[in-house]
Amino acid sequence: MLPAIPGDCTVAADLGATSAYAPAEVQVLRDYLVRGGNVLLAYDPRFPVTPELSSLLDEVGLAVEDGVVVDPLNHYGTEQEHAAVPYYPPHPITEQIALTVFPGARPIRLRHPAAGLTAAELVATSKDSYVRPLDSAAHPTDAPTAAPGPRLLAAAVQGTWPGAGRAPFRLVLIGNASFASNAFFPYASNGDLAVSMIRWLADDTATPLLKPEAYSLPEIRLTHRQMQVTFLLVEVLLPLSVMLFGVVVWWRRR
Repeated sequence: MLPAIPGDCTVAADLGATSAYAPAEVQVLRDYLVRGGNVLLAYDPRFPVTPELSSLLDEVGLAVEDGVVVDPLNHYGTEQEHAAVPYYPPHPITEQIALTVFPGARPIRLRHPAAGLTAAELVATSKDSYVRPLDSAAHPTDAPTAAPGPRLLAAAVQGTWPGAGRAPFRLVLIGNASFASNAFFPYASNGDLAVSMIRWLADDTATPLLKPEAYSLPEIRLTHRQMQVTFLLVEVLLPLSVMLFGVVVWWRRR
């Protein structure tokens, strides 16, 4: 029998699990949430979601879907599977978050929550995004698994557990763990988002957020769409406007 998560544990987090949960592990997680625990779960596309875990998430209106999200409109650099998110729905977690990058994310789903629960979307991709099958990386022409549309990448649920809750719990589910890895934590606001999720789960609103000193050259991070717009403005429209202004001045003085 697995030991229970201690009652004085403020936040339990599992980011980037690679092996499936055993039924007993799912039960330990459920018991902790029923007692009013706070949990952060982040799963990459290759993480196997067992029926027990799927049932646990379904109790609070959440689901983890298969596939990899591709966003042709908002992505970082030239990798369309590195979904970039510049805008967010209003929520305490995302109120001070700028651009974030989610490399190789899987979609999640949020349905109408049960009575006593409050659910919120945190991160979603653009309207042009779609989901490709997980094993079609070598065949980019494979048809997407669904029509293009925004794909939810992160959601938050809080309240008392349906039918068994003893105290209010908080749960954040993310369809990507790589955004908080060492490789992507410093990217844009990825680190800020990860810390903000932990602070919200811990209900930590009083402690000031102190960032470590970081010495780096100033840079601006843009999505692919923003780079296209910037190129058109700076390299096309601005020179044309100068030329047009010059022609007008010459015409008036000739």
